[in-house]
Amino acid sequence: MILRTNNILLNKVLLAGFLFVISFVSAQIKDEVLFTIDKKPVYTSEFIRVYKKNKDIIIDNNQKSVDDYLNMFVDFKLKLEYAYDLELDTTITFKEELAKYREQLILPYLTDNEASNQLVKEAYARTIEEVNVSHILIKVSVDASSKDTLIAFNKINEARNNILNGLTFESVAKEYSEDPSVKHNNGNLGYFSAFDMVYVFESVAYNTPVGEVSKPFRTKFGYHILKINDKRPSKGEIEIAHIFVKNKETDNDYAKNQINELHKKLKQGEKFDYLAKNYSDDQSSAQKGGLLPKFSSGKLINPIDSIAFSMKEVGDISNPFSSNYGWHILKLINKYPIKSYDELKQNLKQQIENGSRSVVIKKSLAEKLEKGYIITEDHNLLAQIYNGDIPQNSFDKELLTIENESYTLNDFQQCLNINKKKQVKDIYNEYRTDKIIDYYKNHLEEINTDFAVIYKEYSDGLLLFDLLQNNIWDKAEKDSIGLEKYFDQNNKDYYWKKRAKIVIATCNNHDKAVMVKDLLAKNKTVDEIKLLINEGATIHVLFNEGIVEEDSNKLPENYEFIEGVSKIYKVDRNHYIIGNILEILPAGPKELKETKGQVLNDYQNYLEKQWVKKLHKKYKVELNKKTINNLEQIIDD
Repeated sequence: MILRTNNILLNKVLLAGFLFVISFVSAQIKDEVLFTIDKKPVYTSEFIRVYKKNKDIIIDNNQKSVDDYLNMFVDFKLKLEYAYDLELDTTITFKEELAKYREQLILPYLTDNEASNQLVKEAYARTIEEVNVSHILIKVSVDASSKDTLIAFNKINEARNNILNGLTFESVAKEYSEDPSVKHNNGNLGYFSAFDMVYVFESVAYNTPVGEVSKPFRTKFGYHILKINDKRPSKGEIEIAHIFVKNKETDNDYAKNQINELHKKLKQGEKFDYLAKNYSDDQSSAQKGGLLPKFSSGKLINPIDSIAFSMKEVGDISNPFSSNYGWHILKLINKYPIKSYDELKQNLKQQIENGSRSVVIKKSLAEKLEKGYIITEDHNLLAQIYNGDIPQNSFDKELLTIENESYTLNDFQQCLNINKKKQVKDIYNEYRTDKIIDYYKNHLEEINTDFAVIYKEYSDGLLLFDLLQNNIWDKAEKDSIGLEKYFDQNNKDYYWKKRAKIVIATCNNHDKAVMVKDLLAKNKTVDEIKLLINEGATIHVLFNEGIVEEDSNKLPENYEFIEGVSKIYKVDRNHYIIGNILEILPAGPKELKETKGQVLNDYQNYLEKQWVKKLHKKYKVELNKKTINNLEQIIDD
């Protein structure tokens, strides 16, 4: 489809009477020359692709035959030939806009569907299962020296060996872990599921059996080990309301006494949301009647989390309980079980594409592409880079070559300057992956027929728009004298049918319609009828006043077009219409101002037809009659 960032293109191309949509057809077509324009061939394959795609969306039945459609196609090709002769495809504006379209068009081709589908299935499997882990962290930054990295790695191994040799995970976590939360949780992070942790952390948790301690692994935070305490089916999400009374340092019993009084009020029938608004110390939820956003298990601190998920029935209210922060009462608002795979599939896919998992898809795509390319690297230069010993005279050396495109050390150095906190080897691997994908993007038309056809369609669409804008649409809109002349010459086409000044009443039940009909017959005004029929905020009748033509779709079918109050017309199950024609206006010619939009549209079509005739004279079109005579058979085959 010919598209543009605003609606003008679609509207204008539709006004032009021709909209080509090219879509790749995998079936093999015997490709013969259908016609030539100044000896340049146009092949049957292109015409058949266009025809098959468009034949069901063409409104005018006269244009659906192969011969008529072929005439439209020839005109289309003539317009494009003229656009190329004017070199509209070389303008900066055209190139910039086409480049923007290309970035959008290419997105579906930059994914590995197999890898993406596997990640979606994996994410769903983890969504329906929660894992409880304990955790030890030894911090080390991503840009740490080799010495500091080794120290951190040895320390996490030491901690793990102590656990394997009989010490409890909790005691080792207290001694070794540099995660601040260890002070109050002894390393236990509680339950979580998919997307709650960084992907590497999540994967180790789900891939390690219950009761075992993982091998050390690294994230951007440092080195970790996990002990898997439990795995269980996910409890889904719940929604609760919350009343919270904060502890007072000067009065140890204040919060407890206050929450117990509020609990008594709830038992006496007081509204939960009223008490939350007026007495809860959680200001963010108090104004919403204590309502908290829905959450999954493990998202809130205990004991709030455990008590919330232990509540059985919607509407249940908990007994008062304390936390490290104060005293609480909860009300269960709703439960949200985990949805099915089909229901969550699209949402999971979007989360994967927008999150850290997208790197996995990118790498998988690059690995598959790499098998089809000739790639060379300067391994000696790479070794020097990894060791931080780069010769100053090496920046112009070719570091990486993909097919016939080379990238120097200087190119890579710019990437190093941007990503100073990462390990050099990791930066290069990402750089290499990006360049493989960039090469694929830049040469996609050469290897993917589907994309090549769609991209050509967009290019032609933009050219056609610019051409018609300059030669037809702008000219018609600015040529007021020509527009008036065209109107005068064709005023017989712009006539009003018989019209009427009318009041139309629409009622929502028959009894009210009877009352409205009677009031209209008594010459009551619209405002008087509204006061008598409508009941405060309940609207029983709506009015529409104006001038309508005899066959207007605002009128019921078979409406009697005579002066006076009509009968009651039932238009559907719940709507009744009564009309009151005040005056019949005879058929007659329209003024230009009354129909300017239609006249402008027709004038544009007229100018386009005249212009296309000139194009036929400018270019020599030679039809391959033998192939044209066999077109219908070729299409059917």
